[in-house]
Amino acid sequence: MYRKILFVVFVFLTLGASAREFPLCMYGVSDPKDLPLLKKAGFTCVQSYQKDPAQLDILAQAAKKHGLQVVFYPDEIYGTDLQQKAASWPVLAWYLVDEPDVARWSRAQVQQTHQKSKQAWPKHATTLVIGQGKTRTPYYDIPDAMMMDWYPVPHLALTSFGDNVRWTKEGQEARGKSGAPLWGVVQIFNWKEFKQYRPDNDRIGRFPTQDEIRFMNYDGIVNGATGLFYFIFTSNGQPLPQAQPEWWTRVTAATKELAKLRPVLEKGTLTENPVKISSPLVMQTRTYKRHTYSILINRSETPQTVPAELLHKKYKALFGASKTAQIPPLTVWVLKK
Repeated sequence: MYRKILFVVFVFLTLGASAREFPLCMYGVSDPKDLPLLKKAGFTCVQSYQKDPAQLDILAQAAKKHGLQVVFYPDEIYGTDLQQKAASWPVLAWYLVDEPDVARWSRAQVQQTHQKSKQAWPKHATTLVIGQGKTRTPYYDIPDAMMMDWYPVPHLALTSFGDNVRWTKEGQEARGKSGAPLWGVVQIFNWKEFKQYRPDNDRIGRFPTQDEIRFMNYDGIVNGATGLFYFIFTSNGQPLPQAQPEWWTRVTAATKELAKLRPVLEKGTLTENPVKISSPLVMQTRTYKRHTYSILINRSETPQTVPAELLHKKYKALFGASKTAQIPPLTVWVLKK
């Protein structure tokens, strides 16, 4: 198993997606003019639904200028004059297919798209997103990086996001992909803006609160996410910052926080927790530059007693959190010692 993990790390160090990289990526970006705003908000890459090679080239060159990576569909680039040039684009990974489990793609179909991409760009990683952590067809070992999207607000338990990330990780491990990148896709949209699968049902939906976005971020991380994507940059077809400025503020508050923590997530070493905790509390600890960083999450809907040692002043609560004897429901503390 140890040799397998080392092999995966070695392979990813030669590809666009590094096994140590923690990307923060925005879905649905098409206009290069939006890139500076996204960079300022802490994002490191953008995904686009555009497929026209010429437009993708423009977006890729602008992304490179702003120090951002890109995640593009490769479908219409094959065999064009831009196929060779695309090898120099700042590609985090090629986006093979969206939710093959929902579209009912076979493993063979997904493997074919993966191999076609690898033949065109051997040094670039591939990725795909599944619509839930447990899929009938096990795609987990095909792409270089696996993605999982799960959008619970407001109709499902918020913790179901982290659960599905964990099930995806377990799927990777079962297929021999321990240590491969796993990117969770966080909900930043209102379900009312999208077609309902059951037209006879009442339309429900709202945009997640800032606390809900933050919770999904960290719940994904402690359950195995090595990067986070956010779906989607638009609201009713318009860029979110202009269409819904207050919603955009919720998003950027959460992403700017994670951007500050990225060095710890990328370069920190996972280590034993400083105190013993039990469910429904979850803790994940890393060491980085002689400091210890612990993410403590209450995954229940009731307050939970915090281990007394964590209330000591040597554990500094970051990002404006206030420590109390009980951590509130569905709350995250990031502690630095």
